[in-house]
Amino acid sequence: MECSYWKFYNAFALFAETIPHNKLRDVVLQTCHRACISAKAEAGSGLGHELRNTRPADILASNWLCGKPAAFDLTVVSPLNPTFISEAGRTAGSAAVAAELRKHSANDAKCSELGWTCIPLVAESYGAWGSEAVQAFSRLASYLATRTNSPKSKVVCSLYGRLNLTLVRANARALLLRCGCSLQEGDISSS
Repeated sequence: MECSYWKFYNAFALFAETIPHNKLRDVVLQTCHRACISAKAEAGSGLGHELRNTRPADILASNWLCGKPAAFDLTVVSPLNPTFISEAGRTAGSAAVAAELRKHSANDAKCSELGWTCIPLVAESYGAWGSEAVQAFSRLASYLATRTNSPKSKVVCSLYGRLNLTLVRANARALLLRCGCSLQEGDISSS
């Protein structure tokens, strides 16, 4: 009986951890579309079954840089994770740096084979973003600022505000679900 409880708990915890990832992915995808960047969520390679199942793109953005597609691989990491905590106590952002390196190690070869550029978009659970995400968001904000004829500084501010509000809401929702709280429609905004 106890074994089945832990199986259920682990499956439920995994579900709750995907909430921030999916919500952030949706914000980035919507922002790409608003900037007139052709982008597709959860894009497979279109090649064999084994590559499709290991696709490195949460979002595949066509013509990202010099006509080369970008495979955005989004992840949310906690600096309190035992893997990161000792270094996170010494160096701010170290969990994001480690996650970026892990994503490159896992995906660079696949991306290169497909002609894509691997760009990890790493958020720490408290709102810090990895350096590659910061660069990608700056470029995305430039595209959107040009498209909307808005100052880039306002677009950057708006983008980070939306991303970080989404992260806070998704973390709150995941925490409430882990605690076994039942959520009603509208308890925590879905945006």
